[in-house]
Amino acid sequence: MGEFTKAESYLHQSLEIRVEQLGPNHIIVADSYNHLGVVCKNKGDLELAKNYHQRALGIRVEQLGPNHIIVSDSYNNLGVVCKNKGDLELAKNYHQRALEIRVEQLGPNHIKVANPYNNLGVVCQNKGDLEPAKNYHQRALEIRVEQLGPNHIIVADSYNNLGVICENEGDLELAKNYHQRALEIRVEQLGPNHIKVADSYNNLGILCGNKGDLELAKDYYQRALEIQLEHLGPKHINVADSYNNLGVLCENKGDLQLAKDYHQRALEIRVEQLGPNHFAVAASYHNLSIVFSGEGERERAEYYRRRALEIRPEY
Repeated sequence: MGEFTKAESYLHQSLEIRVEQLGPNHIIVADSYNHLGVVCKNKGDLELAKNYHQRALGIRVEQLGPNHIIVSDSYNNLGVVCKNKGDLELAKNYHQRALEIRVEQLGPNHIKVANPYNNLGVVCQNKGDLEPAKNYHQRALEIRVEQLGPNHIIVADSYNNLGVICENEGDLELAKNYHQRALEIRVEQLGPNHIKVADSYNNLGILCGNKGDLELAKDYYQRALEIQLEHLGPKHINVADSYNNLGVLCENKGDLQLAKDYHQRALEIRVEQLGPNHFAVAASYHNLSIVFSGEGERERAEYYRRRALEIRPEY
């Protein structure tokens, strides 16, 4: 976070100079607003990021016209920020506008056209509109394979997205095929211990768990955890998610002691990293209440159940 703050400070200084020397509506001033928007998004300051990107968009439309390719970049950036803010309908509108401009300016099969298709797929997926999400991701995949080749790392991202959607649709076999293809590419292009490889192992673990293949799911989760520990350290929030997944899996296998150990480790990390009242902390309390109930420890089960309810009454 310190690096982002430092970058933001430098960008503010640059913006002040550009505004003073070039005027507030110069196209280069828009670039400064755009860079500030990206930094604020990465810092998690989404409202400020949105303001900067809107300022960049206003200047770009004024100076370049509403259909310039650089204008599409601003729409794309605003779409990403709105998606992260949870404003999915507005995000969809921005990404559709970016897509229209890019198709018009670059043609339907340009690699930059794949990006808004992908983003629209993500937004529709988050909205629960799985069929259009799948169509957008398939179109992105087609363009990426054509322009970049079948083994490019970005192609793996499309396979990964399609795997998640097919799993949500209940087509577990097709989902498995997509995730395995993503894994193959990531291992080939990034090496066997890259953090994106861990993401594929994690997705395959979820999938195998849903199919009832608990032993294979455990193997995938453990492999993901090993990579995460190596690259992210023992207290990263993603590590907590892996412990949580292993806890649920062991619980389903009937290994309650091991499930308890995993859930307690997940809880420790989540409290430390997210604070005591985060919804993920409530999930860990809830999971522990189930495990202790299964072991017949009613008092401890009730304690964790109440802790979960204090944070999330729906539990």
